[in-house]
Amino acid sequence: MLVLVLSACSVLPVALSTSVSPPAPTSTGTPRNTGTPSALAQPTATTPSPTTSCPPPAAGFVTSAPGTGKTVALTFDDGPGPDDAALLQILAAHHVPATFFLTGVHSAAQPAQVQALAQAGELVADHSYDHRYPREVPGGWTVPYLLDQITRTNAVLTSQTKAPVCFFRPPGGFEDNVLKAASAEGMTAVLWSVDSSDWKQPDHVTAAATQAIVAAATNVGTQTHPVVLLHSAKASREPSSVVSPFRGNTLAALPQIIDWYATHGYRFVDLTGRSTGA
Repeated sequence: MLVLVLSACSVLPVALSTSVSPPAPTSTGTPRNTGTPSALAQPTATTPSPTTSCPPPAAGFVTSAPGTGKTVALTFDDGPGPDDAALLQILAAHHVPATFFLTGVHSAAQPAQVQALAQAGELVADHSYDHRYPREVPGGWTVPYLLDQITRTNAVLTSQTKAPVCFFRPPGGFEDNVLKAASAEGMTAVLWSVDSSDWKQPDHVTAAATQAIVAAATNVGTQTHPVVLLHSAKASREPSSVVSPFRGNTLAALPQIIDWYATHGYRFVDLTGRSTGA
């Protein structure tokens, strides 16, 4: 479903793993999730600092967090959105870096929100311009179509963050021609290995909905390098009854998700491998 620049790519890039554990969705992937902005948290001294170059593109889809030992990458799709300020406050309070996959159309409309994410040290990445699934595009996802989506979004994000865009996550996790298009732009294509399914939440906070997100987001099995899919907004076109634009339960779940991974020995990284715990 989805849910995903950079304030950075690492100056000393970390090699990214392309192993899949478990397999990410293919052309049967599920939708993700837009909203309106609010004032975002300001950068703190504990957030990762921006960097200026991209790591070499991975050969295949990345579904593993980089780094040695046990690492976890929290990723947020579909922004910028109205809950970014609260998300940044939680991440900063726990000294946790994250990766935000943003759409071009929302970023063009909300440049201040993109800049705030980058200034806070979060990794800003490409989630297409229009967030349309292959079935929504005449002729499907051709390479020229994807190149247009990627380059238009990269132009918006680069102008706002003054940093290169190194990672691309396809809407819905569909894979059609994605590797060809991403590699043509020197970018790494990213999916995920753990789906929080937070796009299913109701339009208000409940203990049950919050705990369902926590349980799904920490269902790692034996993975030692999970990439966790969450959403900061909604970008898909399904009705709200199908894909919720509400993120209150995501916000309520996030501190518990962070605590779970921390107590289980994981180090938080963005997709370049940067970590405040390094």
